[in-house]
Amino acid sequence: MRKITVIIASLFIAVTSFGQQFEAAKINAEDFDDVKVKVGGDFAIQLQMLDHEAPVELSDLKNNFNLPTANLNLTTDLAPGIQLFLRTYLSSRHHNEAWVEGGYLTIDKMPFLPATDKVMEYLTLRVGVMNPNYGDAHFFRSTNASVLSNPFVGNWIMDAYTTNPGMEVMFRKDGFLALVAANNGRLNYGRGNDLGEDLVFNWKVGYDTDINEDLRVRATLSGYHVGEGHSGSYLWDGDRAGARYYNVMSLPGADDNFRSGRWSPGSGQSEMNSYQANLFVKFHGLEVFGIYENMKGVRNEADQHFTQTALQALYRFGSFYVGTRLNKVDDNDGSDVSRTNVGGGWYMTPNVLMKLDYVNQEYDGPAHGDIAGGKFNGFVLEAAISF
Repeated sequence: MRKITVIIASLFIAVTSFGQQFEAAKINAEDFDDVKVKVGGDFAIQLQMLDHEAPVELSDLKNNFNLPTANLNLTTDLAPGIQLFLRTYLSSRHHNEAWVEGGYLTIDKMPFLPATDKVMEYLTLRVGVMNPNYGDAHFFRSTNASVLSNPFVGNWIMDAYTTNPGMEVMFRKDGFLALVAANNGRLNYGRGNDLGEDLVFNWKVGYDTDINEDLRVRATLSGYHVGEGHSGSYLWDGDRAGARYYNVMSLPGADDNFRSGRWSPGSGQSEMNSYQANLFVKFHGLEVFGIYENMKGVRNEADQHFTQTALQALYRFGSFYVGTRLNKVDDNDGSDVSRTNVGGGWYMTPNVLMKLDYVNQEYDGPAHGDIAGGKFNGFVLEAAISF
C-alpha cells in the first residue's frame, strides 16, 4: 500500500515538471563562472498514416515514415547574465543541406554597466535573428526537430513563425509583462532592389500569476504592425522547415508543397496590422489555452482579412497527457479551414517524448480552388528526443 501511495504521489508531483513554459526565466548571473558552451540537439521522426479526398484526384498517400529532422543547438554563457543561442537545422523538410535557422543574444544583466543593475532586475533584452515574440501560440509549436513543447504533431493552421533580424525589450515584475520590439520584417532584407522604407514593430502586454498552488492564469494581448511601403513582410510563412502533415491535399505530379496542411495570409504584406489575444489557465493537471487572432493587410495590392480561433485542452497526469485542439481559420470572404486534433503523449524521460495525434482537417470555400470541399484525416505517431 505504501508503494502504491508513493507512486501516485510521484505522478502528480511530476505534473509540474512537464507543465507549459512561456518566456524563459531570467538568467541567474550568480551562476556564471567562466565562458561555457552547451551543445544540445533535437531529433524527431513521424510515422504518418493519413488519407485525403477532394472533388479532384489527389496524390496517393502512403503509410510510412517521414523524413527524420534534426537540430544542433549551441548555448554559450558569455558573461554574468549574458547568453548566446544559435540553432542550426541539420535536416529539415524544406532544405537538404544544413543551415543556420537563427541566433540571438539574451541580456539579463549588464556587468559592463554596473549602474544598470537595479533596472536590469526587471528587463530582458534580445538581439539577433529570432522569432518575434508575437502572441503565445508559438510556445505550443514544433520548430523543426524541437517538438517537446507541442502536445500535437502539427502546428497551428495559421502558424505565426519567422526568423528576422531585430531586437526586443521585455519588462517583467510581479506577474506583469510588457514587451516592445522591432525587426526588418523579413529574413533577407537586402535581396532585390526594393528595400522598403520602414521597420516592423511588435508588442505584447500580459499578466501571468499563480493565484494559488493549484491555479495559474495567464492572459496576453499582442500586436504586429507593418507600415505602408514595406518591401514585403514575413510572419506566417517564415517557417522554412516545413509542415508536419506531408503531401496532404496535393495533386498528382505536383511539386511538394512544404507548407502542406497550413493556410494563412501568406507572406509579402506591404502593409498590415495583426492582433492576437491569448488565455491560458492551469488547474491541477488541466491546461486550457485559447487563441483569437485577427489580421488586416495588403498583399500584392489586394486587401486581406483573416481570423484565427483555437481552443486547446490538455490533462497531464504524471509523465502522460491527453488532450484535444480545435483550430479554425477564415478569410472573411467565405472560405475557411477547420481542424480537430485528438491525442496524447508519454514523456518516457523529460528529454524523450512519444505522442499520437489523430487529425481531421476540412477545406471550404472558393479560396481553395480544386480542393474546396476536401479533407484529410488519420493518425500520426511522433517520437522525439531533445537535450
